[in-house]
Amino acid sequence: MFGALPDVLIHGVLEPASPSGWSARLTLVDGRGAVLGSRDIDSATPACADIERRLVLVLALMIDPEALGYREPASEPAEVEPLPEEASSRPEEVEVAEPEVPVRDEVPLEQTRAAPWPGRSTVSVTAMTTAGFGEGLAWGGGLGWRGAGSVTWFVGLSVLPWTRSELEDGRLGLGMAAPEVGLCPLVRGGSGWEVAACATAAFSFVLVESQGPSVNEADLLIRGDVGPRVRLERRLGRTTALHVGGGASLGWLRPALPLPSAWEGRLGAPVRAFVELGLSFRGP
Repeated sequence: MFGALPDVLIHGVLEPASPSGWSARLTLVDGRGAVLGSRDIDSATPACADIERRLVLVLALMIDPEALGYREPASEPAEVEPLPEEASSRPEEVEVAEPEVPVRDEVPLEQTRAAPWPGRSTVSVTAMTTAGFGEGLAWGGGLGWRGAGSVTWFVGLSVLPWTRSELEDGRLGLGMAAPEVGLCPLVRGGSGWEVAACATAAFSFVLVESQGPSVNEADLLIRGDVGPRVRLERRLGRTTALHVGGGASLGWLRPALPLPSAWEGRLGAPVRAFVELGLSFRGP
């Protein structure tokens, strides 16, 4: 009942944007339900006032394309002239005014939003520390790749370059490279965050340098572990996220060390625990 296009509806959606601000979409629909055009409005500021001014302007132009020109205020309310009969009987002529309306071509609403963060393949770079490998904490890093599909899986490689342990009958120097594989039955989240829980198995290749009264040698040993890991990711941008995680593993295969009294002759503790912090990268 207002403006130059009285037989139209305006459908609006307003929602918080990521990481801050607001995002709105206005869609112009005629009386038959056909979409005449749409317009996206974005604001990076958290306050509503900035996007509010833009919304008012776009709405005014959708209602009346002539509203961009300045008009003197009338002393009395202007009468609304009835539309010519032929204009109301020929709704297709409404499309003639479309070039004057500053809206975009028809685009389905669901195609303008970014895909949810969960459910896509991820490459991650991680710094980590672990207990149960030598005495105290051992430091290292790792690479991981989690694939998304009908089954979410995980493969990774952790490297602990070197750690030393002083024993009563000698000294051990340990370095480890641990490839692991696993499945992630739980992946939950939204457009800005995600939590994933996985069960993994790893074979660790450990280089042991033993120095003591009766032995001075280097050996390559293999340790086997199984256990859970959990990771929480917070989206930083369109393709990057910060993640923090942790987990534990049970050493079902622990080879004997050259120095018999070192950890009761076994490589490390029966249970190892680790924490990690790093970056994740995904396709757009």
